[in-house]
Amino acid sequence: MLPALALRTLRSADKRCVAKFVWNFGVKGLLSVERFKRRLERGETFPPFLYLSIINSCNLRCQGCWVDVEEKDAIDLATLNRTIEDAQAHGNSFFGILGGEPFMHPQLLDLLAAHPDCYFQIFTNGQFITEKVAKRLRELGNATPLISIEGREIVSDERRGKKDVLNKTLRGLDNCLREGILTGVATSVCQTNIDELLTEEWLQHLITRGVHYAWYHTRVCSALSSRKSLRNALSRIVA
Repeated sequence: MLPALALRTLRSADKRCVAKFVWNFGVKGLLSVERFKRRLERGETFPPFLYLSIINSCNLRCQGCWVDVEEKDAIDLATLNRTIEDAQAHGNSFFGILGGEPFMHPQLLDLLAAHPDCYFQIFTNGQFITEKVAKRLRELGNATPLISIEGREIVSDERRGKKDVLNKTLRGLDNCLREGILTGVATSVCQTNIDELLTEEWLQHLITRGVHYAWYHTRVCSALSSRKSLRNALSRIVA
C-alpha cells in the first residue's frame, strides 16, 4: 500500500511540493520528535508540532461548530510569524493551520511565504482555493490543503448549513490537484455520512480523482440523547 501511494504521489504531484514535504515535514519532522523526546527527559513539555487557529470566521455554518460565536477576530501576521519563529527555536518545522476558515485570513499566503523552511497543513473547506490561490500554493510548495468533505450533495448542505457546498468544495479540490499540490480530504464521521464516505467505493473515488491522502475523525458528542447513536456509529467503524 505505502509503495503504491509513494509511486502515485511522485507521478501526480509537483516535484518541488514533494521535495518540500519530504524535507520540511519528513526529515525535519523526525528530528523535531527526537528533540521533543529529549525535552521530556529533562521535564520540558514543549510539543514537537503546533496547530494554530488563525481566524475565528467561516463562510459555512457546520453543525456543532463553535466559530462565529464570538466577535470576528484574526491573529495578525507579526504575531503568527513570532509564534512560528519561537517554535522553530525549539526545533519545530511542522504546523497545522486552522480557523474558522484559514483562507479567509488575508495574510495566509504571506505567512506561508515567510517560512519556506517549514511545512503547513491547512484545514479548509476549499471554497476559497481559486485557480490563482492554487497556483501560488504550488509556487510556495510548503503546504498541503486538507479539504473537508462531510457528505454527498444533500448531506453536505444539511451538515454545513449552506447550499451547493459539495460542488464548491470540489472546485477548490480540483484546482489544487491540477497544480500538483499534495492534497488530502478530511471527513468528520457521523451517523449521516458513515455509509457514504467510510467505504472502499468512496476512497477509490478519491484516488481516481487524484487525492493523495484521506483523514477521518469522529465527532465528540456530549448530549445524553446522542450517546446511543454515537456508540452505534463507532461500533460500525471498528467492526
